[in-house]
Amino acid sequence: MPEVERAPEVLVALEAWVRASFGITYTPDQRGLFAARIAGCCRDHGGDPMQLLAQVTSGDRAATRRLAEAVSTNHTLFFREDEVFDYLRAEIVPSLPPGPLRFWSAAASSGDEAYSLAITMLEQLGASASARVRILGTDLSERQVRAAEQAVYPVVQLQRLTAARRARWFRPAGLGQFTLVPEVRALCTFRRMNLTERPWPFEQRFHVTFLRNVLYYFAPPTRRAVVEACFDAAEPGGWLVTSLTEPMLDLVTRWTQVRPGVFRRGSGP
Repeated sequence: MPEVERAPEVLVALEAWVRASFGITYTPDQRGLFAARIAGCCRDHGGDPMQLLAQVTSGDRAATRRLAEAVSTNHTLFFREDEVFDYLRAEIVPSLPPGPLRFWSAAASSGDEAYSLAITMLEQLGASASARVRILGTDLSERQVRAAEQAVYPVVQLQRLTAARRARWFRPAGLGQFTLVPEVRALCTFRRMNLTERPWPFEQRFHVTFLRNVLYYFAPPTRRAVVEACFDAAEPGGWLVTSLTEPMLDLVTRWTQVRPGVFRRGSGP
């Protein structure tokens, strides 16, 4: 990383820009990871950190999206944290109203979580899910959004699936990869979105929001602002599901905690 090592002040400026623009915060012991990601971005797309900084600060959208993809973390699996989906099936789904249902996977990465929600709803509601359920998946990275839309996954990302579930909802796509059946894909729509840019472009509120494995990348003020914005985007009685390890204990919000990683909005306006 010679270009990066020669420009520590540029790295500091890029890190500050990333924090202000995306809400992503790197701790001191993650500075090496940040530098490696910047070096990779410059290597893959040409240029150097100084040029990258000049591009993003001048409003270059292509450079901004490349930087977003470089600095965001996109590790995910289907049905990650089984207990969360067990609770969704046992407690959340029975509480939902009888009409149309709107779900939001707010840090969707390559779509594993949104499609896990779709599979769960198809298993719970049967044929009626196709008419009742709509799932939006959003992510900061346009590359991840495109991957979610393609819906082709290596077998390693399916490691938490039972053989029966894999056989029911996936089809071989060659070279050790699998794709979802059209019935699952039809429930999901994916869009690029920066959670720190508001107002959010929603015309309707959500009954269930999954905001998992993203909050710990934000500084506390940004974390609280995002969680509060999720409250405003929730239907009365709506649910917020975070990762079991998300830093929510000291966060004062309008959500009511139901259990670790699960919160609910009151039924009032």
